[in-house]
Amino acid sequence: MPAAAFTVWFDYACPHSYHGLRQLEQLASGLNFEIDRRPFLVRSSSVENSRATIAPGDVPGSHRRQPLYRPGHGLGTEPASNRSISTLAIHAATAYAKERGLDQEFYWAASKEYWEQGTDLGNLYTIRRLSISIGLDWGDMWPKLDSGAYQELVLAQHEEASEAGVVRTPSFRVGGRLHSGAMSFDELTAAVQAAG
Repeated sequence: MPAAAFTVWFDYACPHSYHGLRQLEQLASGLNFEIDRRPFLVRSSSVENSRATIAPGDVPGSHRRQPLYRPGHGLGTEPASNRSISTLAIHAATAYAKERGLDQEFYWAASKEYWEQGTDLGNLYTIRRLSISIGLDWGDMWPKLDSGAYQELVLAQHEEASEAGVVRTPSFRVGGRLHSGAMSFDELTAAVQAAG
């Protein structure tokens, strides 16, 4: 049995989530705990514009924007304002992947492209390509995403997180204690060890 279940609420548009989950997975490789990734929409007010669509004239490969910084400059990640306003569609796809035990693979495939290549995660072609690349069945996945059921699931999970006291990303719960905001590797290690 794992020593602890470490719940992390994250958003793709949050650079602290990106760094925090990277540190958390490094820690998980050396200690005995599981990571439960859950969505929290940092731009929840933009949900009405969040449905993944293909606009007329969209073509595969047109979903990438030029990074704002050259490699080695800035924070190592780019501001979320360089990409889609809402992350509801990509969180819905992540929820589908999670039900199939592939949320870790999907999370990293999507996050790396978002932060390292400037990929727009609100683009349906991007979601389809990422899903297929990690072995998800797009033929099964798309009708379920299109129904809106997974978007509703993400919104419900966002609301549950808010009611539990989550106000920003990343937020971590380990051993029943909620930690909000960015944590250093040492702080993450101490939290996991304290819960063990």
